[in-house]
Amino acid sequence: MSTVSIDLPPYAKVVFKYGRPVVLLTALLMSIPGEVHLAKVAGWDSVNLLGLWTFNVAWLMPVCVSVYAACSAVIADVAKRLCLPNQRSAVAGAVAALLLALTAQDVSHLIQQDYMNTSWLLVGAVSAIPPLVAFHMLHMAAAPESTASEVEIEELEDTFEDDDDAAETPCRKGKPGRPGLSEDEVNKAIANLEAAGRDVTPETLGEVLGRAPRTARRYMAQMKRAELKAVKVAEHEAEQSAGEMLPLTI
Repeated sequence: MSTVSIDLPPYAKVVFKYGRPVVLLTALLMSIPGEVHLAKVAGWDSVNLLGLWTFNVAWLMPVCVSVYAACSAVIADVAKRLCLPNQRSAVAGAVAALLLALTAQDVSHLIQQDYMNTSWLLVGAVSAIPPLVAFHMLHMAAAPESTASEVEIEELEDTFEDDDDAAETPCRKGKPGRPGLSEDEVNKAIANLEAAGRDVTPETLGEVLGRAPRTARRYMAQMKRAELKAVKVAEHEAEQSAGEMLPLTI
């Protein structure tokens, strides 16, 4: 297995690396006032901890709503990718967490702007948030401790594997797909296209090979990597040969 690095322009690298956490942090900070207000409406107030410290627990509501929604989304994605047994629960929890975060903001601002008043139903619903969040997070505790941060691909071999006819995976079980084509078959198809004066594109190559365009695109990428690898090997051998032919000087 080998890793693939994606070449992005500088501005895109900055956005990709720093944009997402900045947006996430900003959204979480903007959600705090509404969720704290909703907790206060439901009756959460200051508590005295061991007689030493007084803390307003209403400020913990954003953790039970917005942070919970973010965590649920990540866990749901990991569970789906790795085919964990709790993936349905994780996805359902992520959707419920998003709806909860949206509802909390709407209700809080509607109350603050005097469009609606509090009620026993609202107090009961908000009071149930922390125990429900705790229960669901414990239920999803089977998620892996770490995830891969690099994309892995297979090295080029004599045959290629079709993406649209993939064999069995942990998430996809059934009859195996069609065997991949050999390097010679792909080269022959490319040569036929060039001889006919046609452009070699994923669509035209896929048409000749009888494969989907995305599979043909993968074949083309693998052929390109093979060519680059062959060029590097030839250059390395040429450098070694030139070094052996140099006269010895003292």
